[in-house]
Amino acid sequence: MQNFSDMVRAFPYPVLEDGNLSFSNGEYVPDIKFENDNSATINHRVENAPLINYFLKCDKAAYCCTVSIPKTGYRKLFKSNDSNQKIEWESEWVGEPPILRPFIVCLEEIKHALQKKDGVHEMWIGQEITFQKGAKLAIGFDFRPKSSMESLLSFSNDTTLDPGQMRIETCSDQGFYFNVKVATDLYKFVNNPGGDERNKHSRSIKIHAASSCFSILAKDHNKTDGDESWQSHSNLLALAGEMENKNLKLWDDEGFRPEEAATILYPHLIPDPSTEQD
Repeated sequence: MQNFSDMVRAFPYPVLEDGNLSFSNGEYVPDIKFENDNSATINHRVENAPLINYFLKCDKAAYCCTVSIPKTGYRKLFKSNDSNQKIEWESEWVGEPPILRPFIVCLEEIKHALQKKDGVHEMWIGQEITFQKGAKLAIGFDFRPKSSMESLLSFSNDTTLDPGQMRIETCSDQGFYFNVKVATDLYKFVNNPGGDERNKHSRSIKIHAASSCFSILAKDHNKTDGDESWQSHSNLLALAGEMENKNLKLWDDEGFRPEEAATILYPHLIPDPSTEQD
């Protein structure tokens, strides 16, 4: 018979998260409402996980959320004893929509003999577990205020590239996003194009990047089952929802066209000939 600790390799204790069998009927549902560019309210809801609710009631655990942005290295932890948590971050330091990850953390070391009434899977029952201070008891998905492809593009300056060049890599260390590496001239232009007509050209560069990203999704992220499923990334789920609202095929659908999806979501804007100079 397979040992339960082998089935849940990441943690030596039961954890409530999507895809984890530790709590048979448990569910952690953080409902996030973004109020403006630098604040949000999180309603943490724990269902069918009596052990975690007990730790929360006894102030042995707390509701938490990290705010981070991989591009700048910004990261801040918020902690609350209230399940309805209000958080605010410094927008001037973030620079773009941040990634929010809600979770519940253990505030002290706890030794506990797991029982049926704790709501854990039967293979955990009878085991004496030590929950270390700082251990994550429940883990939610990553969230971002914006759901569009543009919010998944993180432009960075790559001095090894020649003028006009671009290279794109996927990153999933702190939520799924695309690291769009561009040459210094492109980096300066995209961040500060200046003028309406130049903004249209900057937009076209981003559309080119978006089309390439859709191609990457279609090639490397087209699985819908298992640990490698793109559906395990909340940002991609949000993007899929936006595409479905426009009756677009998703990148795991047969006949998906990356360039069509990119230009339907973000059509090219043609420069006005009357503004052109001789």
